[in-house]
Amino acid sequence: MRATPEQTQTWLYARMEELGIGSLEVLGELAGSDKGNLSRIFRQTQSPRIDALEPLASALEIGIYELLVRLGAVDPEDDRPPVVRRAGQTVEFLWPE
Repeated sequence: MRATPEQTQTWLYARMEELGIGSLEVLGELAGSDKGNLSRIFRQTQSPRIDALEPLASALEIGIYELLVRLGAVDPEDDRPPVVRRAGQTVEFLWPE
């Protein structure tokens, strides 16, 4: 089951507390973002840019895969690697073991 916005927000604030991150503003500084953007991402009203995933995961001290699960982008119970099709070619991505 995918994480709901409420589960995502609850997890985020608990994780921030574990890490001693006092606000979304501080998290934004660590992740190279701003608090408004992070708020929208963690309310699941906006998807993060692909280049924002690594800095955000790093700031939260988790892997990108866990971040995607926490954001509700990946259902860990029905996890199939994504397939991307571009201009006549298929590129398959495998999740880490």
